[in-house]
Amino acid sequence: MLLLVVNGSPRRGGHVDAMLAAMGQEAARQGWQVAELRVSELRVAPCRGCMKCRLRGECVLPADDANRAASLLGRADALIVGAPCYWANIPGQLKVLFDRMVYAFMAEGKGVLPKPLHRGKHAIVVTACTTPWPFNRLFGQSRGTVRALRAILRAGGFRIIGTVQKGGTKARPGLTDGELRRCSRLVGRL
Repeated sequence: MLLLVVNGSPRRGGHVDAMLAAMGQEAARQGWQVAELRVSELRVAPCRGCMKCRLRGECVLPADDANRAASLLGRADALIVGAPCYWANIPGQLKVLFDRMVYAFMAEGKGVLPKPLHRGKHAIVVTACTTPWPFNRLFGQSRGTVRALRAILRAGGFRIIGTVQKGGTKARPGLTDGELRRCSRLVGRL
């Protein structure tokens, strides 16, 4: 079984990177084949919003790393997406990738609603924010990042089985044993 880990953090060794690495290692121990995409290292042209991709099942723009990411997503049995909190949302590079992969998440449906392509697949959302806990959630910072990712993943039919939200990353470097255990437990639910 293939687990796709989408790392939306441009910072190697940061909190999101560390949580995703721990989850990927745990998944490999459990027998998953793990594929990772580091969004900051991809070359992806922005979407033009033509929506022809949903009819054609492929993007009309010249092939780039978004096509490779869409192919991996189509083959994946489960998904983990990690993103730091940027203004209570996901980083722009990750948004550009998801915009370009609309056709990999949904197709044209019979009525006015699109058809989700990943029904029955599970996903986990991971985020980190410099705003300290519990204010990262109360003020909608990391919660905004989770909300944006949930909307995208649910549109594709993914069932989100859990989230990890780390607040106060500036004052609390590193991950606690409890945070690492939570990451491992979530992977066990995939």
